[in-house]
Amino acid sequence: MRHWFLSYHSPDQKLAERLKAAIERKDSELRVFFAPEHLRAGRSWSRQLADEIAQADAFILLVGEKGIGDWQELEYDEALDKWAMSRNRSPDFPLIVVLLEGQTAPGLQFLRRMHWIITRDPEADIDLGRLFDAAAGHGTNPGELWRYTSPYRGLEAMEEKDSDYFFGRTRETVEVLNALSHQDRLPLLIGNSGVGKSSIAKAGVLAALKRQAWPEEAAGANAWPGIFKDSRQWCFLTLKPGTDPVKALTDAFLDVWQFEAEYERVREQKGWIELLLDGKATLSDLIEATERRRVKLDQPKPPAFLLYVDQGEELYVRGEVRQRERFSELLAQALPDPRLRAMMSLRADFLGHLQGDKPLFKARQQIDVPPLGEEELREVVSRPAQLLGARFETEGVIDVITRRTAEDSVKDVGALPLLSYTLDDMWTQMMARKDGTLRLSAPSFELGGVLVDRADTFLAMHPGAEVALRRVFTLRCATVREDGEPTRRRAARADFSDEEWRLVGELSDHPNRLLVIVTAETGETYAEVAHEAIFRRWDKLRGWIAAEREFLAWRSGLEAARRAWQATPDRSKNDALLMGLALAQAHSWHNKRSGDLAVEDRNFIMQSRKAALQRRRRFQALVGVLAFAVAVTLLGWFNNAYLAEQWRWYAITRPYMQSQVQPYVLSAAAELALVPGKSFKECATDCPEMVVVPAGPFTMGSPADEHGHQPFEEPQHQVTIAKPFAVAKFELTYADWDACARYGDCDRTIPDSFGRGQQPVINMTWDDAKRYVAWLSRMTGKPYRLLSEAEYEYATRAGMQTAYPWGDAVGHNNANCNGCGSQWDNTKTAPVGSFAPNKFGLYDMVGNVWEWTEDCIHNDYVGAPTDGSAWVDGDCSRRVVRGASWTDKPDYIRSAVRLGCTAGVRICDLGFRVGRTLQTP
Repeated sequence: MRHWFLSYHSPDQKLAERLKAAIERKDSELRVFFAPEHLRAGRSWSRQLADEIAQADAFILLVGEKGIGDWQELEYDEALDKWAMSRNRSPDFPLIVVLLEGQTAPGLQFLRRMHWIITRDPEADIDLGRLFDAAAGHGTNPGELWRYTSPYRGLEAMEEKDSDYFFGRTRETVEVLNALSHQDRLPLLIGNSGVGKSSIAKAGVLAALKRQAWPEEAAGANAWPGIFKDSRQWCFLTLKPGTDPVKALTDAFLDVWQFEAEYERVREQKGWIELLLDGKATLSDLIEATERRRVKLDQPKPPAFLLYVDQGEELYVRGEVRQRERFSELLAQALPDPRLRAMMSLRADFLGHLQGDKPLFKARQQIDVPPLGEEELREVVSRPAQLLGARFETEGVIDVITRRTAEDSVKDVGALPLLSYTLDDMWTQMMARKDGTLRLSAPSFELGGVLVDRADTFLAMHPGAEVALRRVFTLRCATVREDGEPTRRRAARADFSDEEWRLVGELSDHPNRLLVIVTAETGETYAEVAHEAIFRRWDKLRGWIAAEREFLAWRSGLEAARRAWQATPDRSKNDALLMGLALAQAHSWHNKRSGDLAVEDRNFIMQSRKAALQRRRRFQALVGVLAFAVAVTLLGWFNNAYLAEQWRWYAITRPYMQSQVQPYVLSAAAELALVPGKSFKECATDCPEMVVVPAGPFTMGSPADEHGHQPFEEPQHQVTIAKPFAVAKFELTYADWDACARYGDCDRTIPDSFGRGQQPVINMTWDDAKRYVAWLSRMTGKPYRLLSEAEYEYATRAGMQTAYPWGDAVGHNNANCNGCGSQWDNTKTAPVGSFAPNKFGLYDMVGNVWEWTEDCIHNDYVGAPTDGSAWVDGDCSRRVVRGASWTDKPDYIRSAVRLGCTAGVRICDLGFRVGRTLQTP
């Protein structure tokens, strides 16, 4: 007796019943498996379904008005396994899609290759005839599949179910598969944001393993590796590290445990996280426990586990330090386990972080993912449409899209997903016309502007929403990295007001698609920007973020401190709360901006304040008991300057150093892992952010024909900086100086003329500058210092030998000087970072304020050092200042300009910038 398996979604049971009855009326000898009639109580349903599919002669996937259900996906996977194994044997095992007309085809892998029947009524004789014909192996696919599914995925990464439409990355897919066939290696897909790393992993590698075959385009590929012979039965796990990488790792395994009650999952989750973090369990132990769980569920033990770590950069930008380090150890230690295969994707700008992650860096097998070339892009654009019977209006449209995407990939790393976004729009418009033709006006194709156009259009149509839109994009969905650049932030539903969340819903829907809303397995719902390209390309958003940069940078540090506190064992939790200056700043920001802080961050600040009050009360009680004795003793102490200094050290400076500086100081390994362009900050807040400047040679001084040239700037000579060093990204600010005044020995009486905070410090003597760098060195234990004159000019030029860091003409609004075209010209100092950085990522190296260097003044460069060191003989009562200021004409802000100032002078356009010597390999 022949046997068919009918798969349906339970809400469409009545439709399935009618189809089953019609089939059996047509052939009474045919048995149709129908779950309500054939599943037996007391046995594992998944095992029964697998047995029934194994015995079936054909598999029918019924898609009705309610779409496809979870059980159907499991059934389809089981049938697909049988279909894949039968392709080279006879008879064939037909998989037949019965799609109710007007419904959308489900997103399942390889569905395009199956027999399709689109019908208004599955019971109709003509469609029953087509069904029997397909079951006999004679059915054909309809010629207009474009009516029922879309091959383009907008801004979403392609997944296994999209593998039919995944093109252009055969080389990388094969390279990862080859790497996975060897033990002890972690294939690492590394490339810029938006080049398609996740798509390679899911629609390329995972799909190939589930199909048990190389990509069809892999010309000359070897036989399918024997180590992958059962890869379709592997247990496939995917995770994103998030803020709690060890928790994410645990959840990936527990997701396949099939708990009957949520409390069981929570109990197991907490237990495993604690064991893994404390080093009492390994990833191999978790694999073994998962195998035992499968046996307990009467399910076959997986031949192997494949773990994919998606968006690996989250380890370094979001992960709490203890969890991050333990995650790396767990994964690296488990790679030799024959039951485990793992791979990871990582943004190229986080390679420096990976180099500092010794366990993973040592285990990696790097697979570079460059932008697609024109040939591959042509496949990405044209082949999916061809497979579904759609066509482009002309070949010229494909040429325009391909060429401009290739060009844009050079300057915008988000080109590939934005291309897919554009193609998705074209497909939607074609579906509205119902003509099967993809159209695009070639002159209007501007890839990088897709998101910007959507954002500007939304604002034009909703002018009253700008305030709420600004809050959503700036205060909810953005944060500021160490290098000052904005990046996406996952914002929980609780962070938004009801009005804001309604706006988020609208922004995530078609046709806007500027945000995405995600509900995690844990039930947490959050929103984030659809793609980081919007931070680079939407000028209005860049302006909004610039206005909030100080708050966003501070909030980023607060969130990191809060996560560290949450991860601290209970017995030490009070020590991880905010204290001193950090608590004072948090209290100030909380009073001004509590509505812009997440609930858990507000609670963290309140908990810190509560602990501080308790400490103060205990101290006051002690003072009350010993008031008289302490008063008499203190009077004696403070008559002694040395004892007063010691009191300040133990009561003020040392607690500040222990809580706000030492936890942030680079370890030796982290310092050795620094690469040029990387930035770091060795305190919680209010200290200089440093940028690593590469070693290299340059020509110091100016040529005689340079406009504004002075004898002081000659002779030109070659200087070679032998080792990388660090330079403060900005001129020292009043916020930085005031921290030293409050907790160190810096002068509290230094006046400001134009405000404090992020304004550069002025009225600084050379001795003031030296006092500050000495204090910073004591706090960190690291060699902070003033720059030498040669280092200053080298850092200013940043590889340029032009008059100015940006070219030979002063231009407009490139700096703050008397004639630079900025709003502050010849008026006052500008807040640091108000102008574009140079090629080393340094701001205000010319203009704004003069800056002290270490060197003594000389009338020219005759006899000057050529190794970049400071020139400290001669007239050291006067020291070299560089960079010029807001009061100077454009000729004075050239890269080569130098002056000498009396070391003790205080003037309103004289400040300084910090340097730091680095350990190098």
